[in-house]
Amino acid sequence: MKKLLIGIVAFFALVIIGLVIAINMVNLNKYKPQIEQAVKEHSGYELKINGDIGTSFSPIGISIENVIVKNPEIKSKQKIMTLQKIGVAVELMPLLSKEIKVKYITLNNLSLDVTKFENGKFNFEVTQPSTPKAEKEAPKQEKGKAQENTLPKINISEVRLKNANINFEDLKTKSKATVQDINVAIDNIGYDASKKGLNALSFEANTQIKAVIFNQYSAKNISVDLALKDAIANLKNLKLTMYDSLATAKGKLDLNKKVPFLEIEADVPDFKLANFSKEYIKKDILSGSVSVHKKFTLSLGDMNTIKRTLNGVAIVDGKDVGIKGFDLDKILSGYDKAKNVDLKDVGASLVAGPLGFILSKSSDMSGIYGGANSGTTLLKHLHIEVKIAKGIADLSDVAMATGKSRVAIKGQLNLLDERFLGVKLGIMDANNCAKYSQTIEGTFTKPSIKVDESMIDTVTNMATSLFGKISGVVAPAKKENKKCTVFYDGVVKQP
Repeated sequence: MKKLLIGIVAFFALVIIGLVIAINMVNLNKYKPQIEQAVKEHSGYELKINGDIGTSFSPIGISIENVIVKNPEIKSKQKIMTLQKIGVAVELMPLLSKEIKVKYITLNNLSLDVTKFENGKFNFEVTQPSTPKAEKEAPKQEKGKAQENTLPKINISEVRLKNANINFEDLKTKSKATVQDINVAIDNIGYDASKKGLNALSFEANTQIKAVIFNQYSAKNISVDLALKDAIANLKNLKLTMYDSLATAKGKLDLNKKVPFLEIEADVPDFKLANFSKEYIKKDILSGSVSVHKKFTLSLGDMNTIKRTLNGVAIVDGKDVGIKGFDLDKILSGYDKAKNVDLKDVGASLVAGPLGFILSKSSDMSGIYGGANSGTTLLKHLHIEVKIAKGIADLSDVAMATGKSRVAIKGQLNLLDERFLGVKLGIMDANNCAKYSQTIEGTFTKPSIKVDESMIDTVTNMATSLFGKISGVVAPAKKENKKCTVFYDGVVKQP
């Protein structure tokens, strides 16, 4: 027995020594032309290996340096990918039991360039090479016998993507996007061939990204932990910085469903409006900060699917929020001075926050508010709470207060049809009743104003809409009204 064991050990020692000698003697660099030609024949892409192809024994591995991938079918933007180095290593012993155990896969300094041309095609689209007839003819399965799954069990210890960059350009829309300095560490990767689809795959990953820039949008210092198991991806510890404001999030993506289902919760405790104003709007018109909380569930798909399945809540709250360029109190004073006043743009601010003024179609304010388009507005308290269910957004607590006035909005928004549903805006008094109110009807793109005459006691000249005057309305006679219907009773108090 002892001699047998010694013989077995000696045999494996000789096999290992032989493998070491064979691997070190093989120079794979002389096979570069054959490798490049094979890639072109099977994929249509042009591969160029400008660096060395190296091998290692412990573990058994291969590395390729300075790789370039091009699309030979186009004249410009041919280069799709460059890669400084790729390395793959597998363990020897598991191969004997029909198991592939990959020690590591590394990709260093990957650069991916994607271009969408004016005709809608991408620079990576190639004509698929014709498949030989022998490969097309699948082996016939014996009648009455189930086809056995011949895929071996695959385990990958780690995958490392270091210093990668992605560039995207749409030549038709003139838009550009870049993802800078991507570092991904994927561990505990497993593939169980006995399971179907994504249920067979499992892994844990950590991703670090220096910056994502799309036109005027930017996010920096992005990090996230992701775990995939049983076709469910759990996102944890998601952090990113936008306009010098830290955002955190967590979520879950269920890929078992026909349409992927997403649950996401995000917080921005101190969203700096001044930085947003300068970087995105390119104007110094906002100051202060707001807190943002969002919690949603939705099915991923086209825009209609997202709107139809969107459920959740969004809350924005801020104090001492400044808006430069117009005086809101002066605008609202039109109510008491029997002047034309329009609350629709005020409503835009309440739904979208103070940015609603700037991002609305009347952002320059000229010709609409006359002398009111100067000065500043300080919102002592801004609060927006919107609850969304099946594509209907309920404005459950939406109001803002300056040092002199308070404005509130209530009603619903149909996100699917893009219509206002009973949306009312009102100037509040100390009893939470509306001294003056307007109803917004119609679509988001063509809203119309209806003046609520029953709410007016002191105004003699009715309001105008944001995009046109309402004429021919006669004010009702002033009458005593000791009791009123509460219009708003939320968190924003009367100044």
